[in-house]
Amino acid sequence: MARARERLAAWRPNLVAIEALPGNLVVEYEQRGGTFADFQVGGAIDARCGAALLSSPPSDLWVAQQEACSPDSSLTDRVLAWIRAREPINALLLPYQVANLDEPVRKFLDDLAGRRRETISIGAHIARKLGHSYVAHVDDHAGVENIDPLPEGFEAELLGYKEEISGLLAEAVAPPHLVEDLWAQWRFYASDDVRATTERLESSERLVGGEGTPRLRRVMLANWRARNLAIAARLRSATGAVPSGRVLFVVGSSHEAPLRTALGTDQYDLRLVELKELEP
Repeated sequence: MARARERLAAWRPNLVAIEALPGNLVVEYEQRGGTFADFQVGGAIDARCGAALLSSPPSDLWVAQQEACSPDSSLTDRVLAWIRAREPINALLLPYQVANLDEPVRKFLDDLAGRRRETISIGAHIARKLGHSYVAHVDDHAGVENIDPLPEGFEAELLGYKEEISGLLAEAVAPPHLVEDLWAQWRFYASDDVRATTERLESSERLVGGEGTPRLRRVMLANWRARNLAIAARLRSATGAVPSGRVLFVVGSSHEAPLRTALGTDQYDLRLVELKELEP
């Protein structure tokens, strides 16, 4: 991982974006209930746990975000503000170890910093190394609300479909010979053939074969495409913070083809950089 991170950092991105929910969506999902309640992905669990340690209500969110970004705030206040803003990963970019924190809060951040999750071990690590003040959280699960009206028992079909696709993905694109070289793995997943295979299995494959009902498969396809369009919009918006700059986005490889489709045309001042361009 160290060599791969060094190459990414050597590109000198002006902003790092990660596949994590922005704090306002963490709050919104919690308040909406239904399928969104107790959301388990996108860093939502850690965001809720951190806020609970500080007994921080949802109404704290925007004020906390302003305080976290203010150069006039003390180190301790900025660390705590990022936690109240439901973006604790951003607190890891600060030297929180020397802040005046209660032991449960310090332990929470230590545990978070030790995760091997790419948002932290790659995204936050590089942003901290380059002296960035925050990482942009651009994940979005738009479309999940379509699940609530589905008939009872759809979960079994959905689970079966996920297992089916996971098996096909593992069989089609797993590179066991590259297990010791993270950069080589990234190059493999960024190849045209693997991009096409992943896109087929994650998108058009949803509409053919299997035991799932056509309605469920169409709902899940709509959710997948809506999610990627929403992520693309958030990522495009984030580029406005660094005009003429470079943005590094750490995201799962299945998202690459839909995001390239969404951002690859009619953006005028945006160029998508290939991984091979970052090599010596």
